[in-house]
Amino acid sequence: MCTSLTLKTENGYNILARTMDFAIKLNEEVHLIPRNYNFISDIDKKPLKVKYASVGMGMLVDNHPVLADGVNEKGLTCATLYFPGFADFENGLSENKTNIVAYDLVVYLLSQFADINDVKANMSNVEILSKNISVLGVTPPLHWILCDKSSKCIVIEKTINGLQIIDNPIGVMTNSPNLEWHLNNLRQYIGLNPKQLSPTKWQDLDLSPFGQGSGTFGLPGDFTPPSRFVRASYLKNNILNVKTETDGVTAAFHILSECNIPKGAVIKQDDSVDYTIYTSAMCSESGSYYYHNYENRQISAVHLFNENLDSDKVKVFPNCNSQCINNLN
Repeated sequence: MCTSLTLKTENGYNILARTMDFAIKLNEEVHLIPRNYNFISDIDKKPLKVKYASVGMGMLVDNHPVLADGVNEKGLTCATLYFPGFADFENGLSENKTNIVAYDLVVYLLSQFADINDVKANMSNVEILSKNISVLGVTPPLHWILCDKSSKCIVIEKTINGLQIIDNPIGVMTNSPNLEWHLNNLRQYIGLNPKQLSPTKWQDLDLSPFGQGSGTFGLPGDFTPPSRFVRASYLKNNILNVKTETDGVTAAFHILSECNIPKGAVIKQDDSVDYTIYTSAMCSESGSYYYHNYENRQISAVHLFNENLDSDKVKVFPNCNSQCINNLN
């Protein structure tokens, strides 16, 4: 369970934001992957030259960096979300393609490609493979949302129908079903409106709204992926005062706060608790990565261009607890 969205500010800054909803504490931390880092594919152990430095939230799995989301130095942003029941990855290596396991794809995309057009031109040469990740013991079923400085947004989905790179006109993504289904489902909610309903009369009975917000009646408030998709899409479509990067980041966190899952609101069949571990927003133009976690709602930031991008070692920024300062860098 996760929710993601894109925003473009009035002065041309592009934001990709997301919630990370999960039932397992991932011990996630912000990681900077520099240009000279020797990234090794976790499926065939072949080295991949890192073209572009990136920063994002992730974890080290057996000393191997795995990112859930991030932004690279060219302004390409990416986030991966769960896609259960639909994701279908290959089991065997392809001799003629670059073989990447699903949980490595964020690092691969950010390290190799400059923008959406670059991704579209090269993804046919990539094979996404199934491999269990040790922290979960299973292959995570995933799909990916990407945005860049052009404001273009795409979703990558690998299903039994093959690899699909889909233009995303609404710039929102949650979980299953697939993006096409979610976009069609929005047609049920075209009557939602931020303005008030007008008083009316049924027979001899005068009817007027109870109070403010009557135009949003019917906006789903539950935590299912379809409802979170509708809620995020409606709020994104109607958000005001998004002039600057700061406004955009603030707006993204406000919208996603309506999709945050408190501990105890969603309990899985195995009695584990699904909740919003962290929320993040990343800016294509400034290379800034903003986040807060469940325990500390104060927004912290790491700025890519303040770092040594030519290093050969991954830099890890300690996760903020309740005592952390506002700006890490």
